[in-house]
Amino acid sequence: MAEEEHHNPFNQPPRRTIGDSILYTSPRNFSSMVRPAMNEKIAEMKPALLQLISSHQFAGLDHEDPHTHLYTFYELCGSVGISGDDEEALFMRLFPFSLTGKAKAWLQSQPNQSLTSWRDVETKFLARFFPPSKNTEAKAAIATFVQGIDEPLCEAWERYKALLRKCPNHGFDIEMQVQTFCNGLQPQTKMILDASFGGSVLFKTADEAITIIESMASTDLRSQHGRGQAQRRGVLELSTQDALLAQHKLLTQQIESLNQQMSKLPQQL
Repeated sequence: MAEEEHHNPFNQPPRRTIGDSILYTSPRNFSSMVRPAMNEKIAEMKPALLQLISSHQFAGLDHEDPHTHLYTFYELCGSVGISGDDEEALFMRLFPFSLTGKAKAWLQSQPNQSLTSWRDVETKFLARFFPPSKNTEAKAAIATFVQGIDEPLCEAWERYKALLRKCPNHGFDIEMQVQTFCNGLQPQTKMILDASFGGSVLFKTADEAITIIESMASTDLRSQHGRGQAQRRGVLELSTQDALLAQHKLLTQQIESLNQQMSKLPQQL
């Protein structure tokens, strides 16, 4: 009976020729990313999120930063308050809509169903658009940072922090980051910062130094906003008189420090 059932033509699948496979293979069956099931909450908010994410697409152009794209993507997805497995499902569902052009073509070129987790997607995305050569360039840009001659402190500080964000795995500890920034400043700017540090950045912890730099940069920014563009001048773009005052302040602090040290020495008879 089983043998008869095996040869029953009604139990056979329809005959499918090679030509049929060419004509009727749908691209819907091919996706490099596995699509996790969506819960009701994700399904409800998906249209609104799609619109937001589609307005911040990454094309894979040379001037685009993949880390910045991921920061923005996480920020948009995080606004809906989903965590855990549902959050990963949200990432997997929406990330393709955040890509366009060359980046979208790269994603579509991945083997079918090869990206099974968000970690797979993120790792391969960064490997493609932030390869070792770009990582080396980004680290070199941090290590050789120099403040522009006419660049205010606030802009130099923001530019330096942007370099750090662009290369999260730069490998520089927080102390080295602060020293590299200070060493790259123009002499007049460094002079007044040293005065604020009490003589040198070496006298401060990294956190203390960053707090002082942030405060000085904020003051510099407010000062620029209070002036017209024609008179724009950062607080730390010092005139000769300003530089002399800063130098005098630094000298005074050093003398006071020396006097304190001398007072602690045993008096000689």
